[in-house]
Amino acid sequence: MKNIHLLSAGFILLLSLTYCSPQEFPLGNFQKTPILADGNAEDWGLPLRFGSEGGALQYNITNDSRNIYVSVATNDQATQMSILRAGISIYVDTKGKKNKTMGLSFPANEALEGEHNRSVSPANYKKQNLMDKDIFKTFGFINMENTNYAISDTSAIKMGINYDAFGNLIFESIIPLKYIFNKSLIAKTAPSISIGIVLNPLTMRSGNRGPNSAGGETGMRSGGGGMGGGMRGGGMSGGGMGGGGMGGGGMNGGGMGGGMRGGGGGMGGGRRGGGGMRGGGGSFTPQNLANWYQFKLAF
Repeated sequence: MKNIHLLSAGFILLLSLTYCSPQEFPLGNFQKTPILADGNAEDWGLPLRFGSEGGALQYNITNDSRNIYVSVATNDQATQMSILRAGISIYVDTKGKKNKTMGLSFPANEALEGEHNRSVSPANYKKQNLMDKDIFKTFGFINMENTNYAISDTSAIKMGINYDAFGNLIFESIIPLKYIFNKSLIAKTAPSISIGIVLNPLTMRSGNRGPNSAGGETGMRSGGGGMGGGMRGGGMSGGGMGGGGMGGGGMNGGGMGGGMRGGGGGMGGGRRGGGGMRGGGGSFTPQNLANWYQFKLAF
């Protein structure tokens, strides 16, 4: 009987230690070579290490002794427009969960809409939309205030976004560890953390229309129109990212297919949506809205 009590006490102690101990995640990748947050993934290499379900997004997250590096790439047309219209957020949770109190969000300013965008040709619409958005905001970091930064400001957190030669939208950020932790970090005591890459929900507003012509992105229409007829001309075949694209009902139907392939090649194939995005106001949620990477910092 005494032995049974001892075994029970030992089991309870083991459970207590299990639930109280911090969770250990796989060791992350140490960044050995320099990275620039310039919206160019050449220093990362494509395809990136991780991909969202369906392949609309690819991303990589690494660290060295001073910074955490984040790179996100997409050739999916609907995802690109979602990022430019509603934004993308990078969250940092020092407890390895999915807390959203610390991070950065781009853009913090809105592109000029309406008549300004109607005057832009479909070929230049995305680039113009990107040029109009050059501010990101930070929140929850230590040793720095919550504020807005111009992308050109490299005094604290560095951020860059641009299109590459293959039509991929590349988002990069360099986050110094000194804004995340109040202590020196070494390999023996390296913490497990999580980084969230989250596409912000896109709010449907009347009057926000872009070029609407064959082969280009359709505008945003409230009152049941949405992005009618889907989007054409997606995916990159034979090189870059893509292949497949999205089919069967635009963003809310079917799956997002394809993936990113390095190398040359032009844009080909195509993506045709049946229903597209619909709704009379409110918002819609892109598929693969959130991607979290849980890892132990590498030193």
